[in-house]
Amino acid sequence: MTHTRADMAAYIQRQRNCTMKDAEQSAFLAVEWLLNAVASGERVELRGFGTFCIVDVPERRSNLGMLVPERHVVKFRPAEALRRLCGKL
Repeated sequence: MTHTRADMAAYIQRQRNCTMKDAEQSAFLAVEWLLNAVASGERVELRGFGTFCIVDVPERRSNLGMLVPERHVVKFRPAEALRRLCGKL
């Protein structure tokens, strides 16, 4: 099952007993904050969930001999608590 930001807003509304508009705004702001922080190169650690950071992948040659340029990618490392919940520990 896929969850969306709308699902997050509905969860916030139920937990905080607020209006759906306020819950949607809270969910939007949380996601926007995370995106902006990671995009600006900051390391974001959400305790109990995991860490997001940008890493540089160096230039390399593919299996076909083509040159793959250097690039920046977002790396997520799940927290031990999340790995335990998912049965990965």
